[in-house]
Amino acid sequence: MPHWSLLALGTACCTTAGDLALRALLRQGFTVRLGLGLSCCLTALLALPLLLVWPSPLDGRALLVALLASGLVNALAFWAYGRGVARGDFSLALPLLNLSPLVLLGSGWLLLGERPGPIAAAGVVVLVFGALLLRSGAGPGRQLWHVPGAPEMLLTAVLWGIGASIDKLGVRSGGGLLWVAALHAVVGLPLLLPALLAGDQRRLRGALPAPASPWWRRRVPLLLAVALLALVGTSLQMEALQSTDVVHVVAIKRLSTLLGSLAGVVWLGEPGGALRLPAAGLMFSGALIVLLAAHA
Repeated sequence: MPHWSLLALGTACCTTAGDLALRALLRQGFTVRLGLGLSCCLTALLALPLLLVWPSPLDGRALLVALLASGLVNALAFWAYGRGVARGDFSLALPLLNLSPLVLLGSGWLLLGERPGPIAAAGVVVLVFGALLLRSGAGPGRQLWHVPGAPEMLLTAVLWGIGASIDKLGVRSGGGLLWVAALHAVVGLPLLLPALLAGDQRRLRGALPAPASPWWRRRVPLLLAVALLALVGTSLQMEALQSTDVVHVVAIKRLSTLLGSLAGVVWLGEPGGALRLPAAGLMFSGALIVLLAAHA
């Protein structure tokens, strides 16, 4: 197994754990823009000391262009993602992110000149069929589009399908770690500043709590967990991007949706596992086909 696939698998595990932590954080009183804004900015801050240890060559102009494009795409994508995680069932909403490799086939071709072969395209088709199977898991008479969290996840899948190709341009211009820090800052600040100006933080009682208060025990550790998992997972992803096509990395990263579906049904007790888990498994198979295509 190539090293990039191990990095992508590590990204998938971090993403699943981060999704669970983010869901818990948003259910502790944080609004989506406040919770994601704080966690993204904290991720950027945590990355700064590491940049001093592992500096990389910088193409400032190319980095700024990539950041501008990525900021426009990812600010909306992260907001939609946070709403989807907060509102929807894990086992139903998360697998919809597997549609992003379909978008990647186009964006990777146009932006990076990457042209995955027919086997990779077939794997993406399997991913799409798995997502369509989720419609049956939504419940009798329910359109998937009207299920809480599903529209937001579909929008996120499209935006991240575009953003993943921009990520590779950013990594080329400044290195993986610098791009992780800059990306989270560019995404976090446009979410955090409006949240603070609108008074979202007033939902959190005890803005300056004592260390032993419930606010500290429940919310701050969750916030740190979300930020750290994002730092580790995204850094692994950016490192993997330097070794293979974007669609290969993202397809393996999307295995987090299978892990998230299992967590939703087994741990969170969400209904519909008899249909949702096979759909997630079909998506898992599609990701494996894309992985095999990397060796074809």
